[in-house]
Amino acid sequence: MDFLDTYEVKAKELKFANDFMDVYLEDGRMLRVPLDWYPRLERASEAQRKKFKWIDDHRAMHWPAVDEDISIHGLLKGVRAPRSKAYLEGPSKETLRWRAEIEAKDRAKRTPLRAPRKKAAKTKHG
Repeated sequence: MDFLDTYEVKAKELKFANDFMDVYLEDGRMLRVPLDWYPRLERASEAQRKKFKWIDDHRAMHWPAVDEDISIHGLLKGVRAPRSKAYLEGPSKETLRWRAEIEAKDRAKRTPLRAPRKKAAKTKHG
């Protein structure tokens, strides 16, 4: 199975049971993954785990509250989350400040979308 084969696999449902994450795929398979592979999810509350978004047309999942992204491709390849201090502790205050500055500069560069001006209708005088 190459990258394109695993990239095209999509999920349809996600459940948490005990210390596992169960991912149900559109092709009928179910992946059971230990939560200790993903410490941020393991430490998350039940409410935080339930509040996720499908991204990339059901090819990945995102948990905003714990800043976690997991792809189906990665699950199929057996990729675990890193164990680095930065991953385990999440972004530092400095990194969050830096991201906010970049996003503010990006917003300032954007121009608002405007509807095209309508041409005044010519009237016939008679």
